[in-house]
Amino acid sequence: MKTADYELMPASDLVQLGMIVLQSDVTIEDEFRFYFANAKVSLLVNRIPFQNEVTAETLADMAHHLKRAAALFPLTHSFDAMGYACTSGAMQIGSARVSELINSERSCDYVSNPMQAALLAFEQLGAKRIGYIGPYSKQVCQTMIDHIEAGGFTVSHAVSFDEEYDQFVGRIAPESIYDTAMALAAEARQSIDVIFIACTNMKCASVLDKITAESGVPALSSNKVLAWDLAQSSGIPFSL
Repeated sequence: MKTADYELMPASDLVQLGMIVLQSDVTIEDEFRFYFANAKVSLLVNRIPFQNEVTAETLADMAHHLKRAAALFPLTHSFDAMGYACTSGAMQIGSARVSELINSERSCDYVSNPMQAALLAFEQLGAKRIGYIGPYSKQVCQTMIDHIEAGGFTVSHAVSFDEEYDQFVGRIAPESIYDTAMALAAEARQSIDVIFIACTNMKCASVLDKITAESGVPALSSNKVLAWDLAQSSGIPFSL
């Protein structure tokens, strides 16, 4: 057998992003491809074990797996930013603990999650009054609403799909999300500054602009705010 010569490619000039995604999530990777379609980005994704039922206990349990998920990224890879892609999980574990667990295995310049990113996005837009839409049980949704309000915001209108199982959250039709957002906006009668659609498994990238245009209220999602926060930290142009 002959031995062939080869050349190594130069170090990439792409922004290096990492993301830890729930085992049950069937949405966020497609939506990140949508958001970063024209950006010079390399995105590496690892999965984290997650039971299908969304409860405070199963969400908090992911803390035990975060280090392992981070450790499975390529050993010599350097990341500009990394995201833990679970809104409710990050709320239960805490943003500081999420960052600590990830950085203990893979050092990166910035760690974010959708809950942290959402609060930063509200501040960026000057939004104080939030209209909330969540897929989870009412108990999990209320815990998240309490967390948002503890951050200095008011959730004046809220709607839940009251779905406990993540396998069905990822199948909620974008049209259903659109209809719910428009009904919430109509009920709020301009008394909200932003509509926040929580959960990375909610398929709504295709309807956010339509909701914003037709309701007159900026519509954000967990995936959009996480993409925005990772982009902001890495110097990638991205508009809310």
